[in-house]
Amino acid sequence: MKLIKMFVLIIVILALVFFLMRNDDCATVNLLYQQYTDITVAVIMLVSLGVGLIIGFLMATTSVLSAKNTSRVLRSKNKKLVDELNLLRNVHIEEEPASADTIQEA
Repeated sequence: MKLIKMFVLIIVILALVFFLMRNDDCATVNLLYQQYTDITVAVIMLVSLGVGLIIGFLMATTSVLSAKNTSRVLRSKNKKLVDELNLLRNVHIEEEPASADTIQEA
């Protein structure tokens, strides 16, 4: 599997290098605060790719952290339910477990 991943990565890198070499024209980039002149299209594409990767990484990180938090909460609830089930299993047959009605009456 690692060999296939490395092969695909090499193909993608070669395609990217080929594509960037074909786009050597100059362009002007106007941002809100500054204007850049005579920047090659390849550099603009690389910067755009980098910014997109960073944004995607941050979005994936928030998604993973949210899933971990949900998993932690569910594990906590599951542990409480398992503990309660174990307590109910240990009750003798002659004894009746305390129900919510008997607790409210007392």
